[in-house]
Amino acid sequence: MRRLAAAALVLATPLLLAATPDRTGDVTSCSDGGPVRDRSADVVSVDGLAEELDTSAAWRITFASPLAVPDPDGAPLRIDVLVRDPDLPPATVGDERGMNRIVRWDATAPERPVDIVWLGGQGHTPFKPPEISGRTVEIRVPGRILLGEAPNGSESVRRARWSVLVRDGDACDRVGDRPVFRLREPASVAPSTETGGYTTDGFASSTRSWVAPGLFVGAILAVVVLALSVVLRRRSF
Repeated sequence: MRRLAAAALVLATPLLLAATPDRTGDVTSCSDGGPVRDRSADVVSVDGLAEELDTSAAWRITFASPLAVPDPDGAPLRIDVLVRDPDLPPATVGDERGMNRIVRWDATAPERPVDIVWLGGQGHTPFKPPEISGRTVEIRVPGRILLGEAPNGSESVRRARWSVLVRDGDACDRVGDRPVFRLREPASVAPSTETGGYTTDGFASSTRSWVAPGLFVGAILAVVVLALSVVLRRRSF
């Protein structure tokens, strides 16, 4: 029975590392959690990847509508990727808990760099601007800047956990309450039927193509494990 449960967990693990979906239209007030009319902060999915042999972290954040950069209304839209390094104690900033790094970008200009904030009075480091394309913002940060430099000159980002908070004025949208998501491996290079060439599927894969089959297969695995456990128990009596 334990072997069956372990096998089911191994099969389900890739599903847990897929792009993280977020319900459309779930933007709320940052101050009181009530409904808001402004939907500019509405995130529909976030894909967190460990790239370049696990030495670089990348997040692809997809919004419900194309971004206007610079943000024309009031305070600029702000993206905060909340990161927890398990090797260091977590910090609390306002209502946010459980992280010790913030990867931050303000939509004041397309060329504005990303800011990596080390909490606990350890300063911050600017890095190159994100890539913006329509509804998506792609942020990449080297592990040596995100987590610190290892003795061998590089740092694996695999241990990092993350969540995302997007704000635009008093409108907030969250993907995860605390940094609990893992960075996944990019998908392998595969033939593209549309272009006849090859395309790296890591960022290009849609959230729906992962989530719907993932939930279906996960449900089947759970039913199979439960049924086998019942059969084995009856045979033992």
